[in-house]
Amino acid sequence: MKAKKRTIQKVNSDNNLDNSQPVEKVEAILQGAMQEFLTHGFAGTTMDKVTAAAGVSKTTVYSYFQDKEKLFIALIERLIATHKGFINQHNLETFPGEPATVIANLANNMLDQFSKNVSDTPEFLDLIRLMIGESGRFPMLAQYMVRTIDKDVVQVVTHYLRSHPELQLTDPEATTRIFLGALVHFTMIEYMLQAGEIMPMERQRLVDCLVNLIVRGQKKDGDKYAAIRAKSSRRKRSSSGKFKRDYQESKKLRSLRLTDTAWNNLDAIAQKNNLSRSELIESLARGVKFD
Repeated sequence: MKAKKRTIQKVNSDNNLDNSQPVEKVEAILQGAMQEFLTHGFAGTTMDKVTAAAGVSKTTVYSYFQDKEKLFIALIERLIATHKGFINQHNLETFPGEPATVIANLANNMLDQFSKNVSDTPEFLDLIRLMIGESGRFPMLAQYMVRTIDKDVVQVVTHYLRSHPELQLTDPEATTRIFLGALVHFTMIEYMLQAGEIMPMERQRLVDCLVNLIVRGQKKDGDKYAAIRAKSSRRKRSSSGKFKRDYQESKKLRSLRLTDTAWNNLDAIAQKNNLSRSELIESLARGVKFD
């Protein structure tokens, strides 16, 4: 008994899909298109050349792809589908561990996926180079990838950072772009430009640095006054970080209206003893004597 032929989704004029034609013909068209695009570039490739390279009729080619733009986009979709699937299949909110662990795992997984794409699909880098090279004359090619891939990744990571206010990030979206930008730059140097020996960088060193930049301001539970304690050690504090009152004088002394000359003298004494004016007044109230 003969096995049924596999079918593939066919693109019609409204970009809707239907199941009708055997996958072998579409595979032949895509392989022929890849060969022509990488040989002649986007501008130099025609549907006639793709038809000849694929060994199918022009009618068959146009039954799947209206023009070479949609054909090129189909190649992009096929080659980066695994990368898009990776980010879509993982909800960062379900990743176990502290933000530092989640961010490190995300960075390593993305770099692993890119490396796998390069090793599994030799044409991957060539197609990305072609897309970047043709983006000046045909911006819709690169814009398609940014709209359907890059934008999704930015949104997912930004949402995760925003959902963790303890990181105290002033701009989670900008932080996401810095994070992803560093990873993209690393892959470009290592793979696209093949210049890793010129600008060597250990991958884990980069990941560790990115994680540190994002989580360095993280506020731990129960450490509400950590920043206050780090700011000044001149006054005694309780274990909770609050100031201890170690003098009995009334606050009236600190609130006396002084002349400009008196304020100037206080400033001079404070600077000489490496104190702020408020700290100097508090010290005087506690009976500390200064020269």
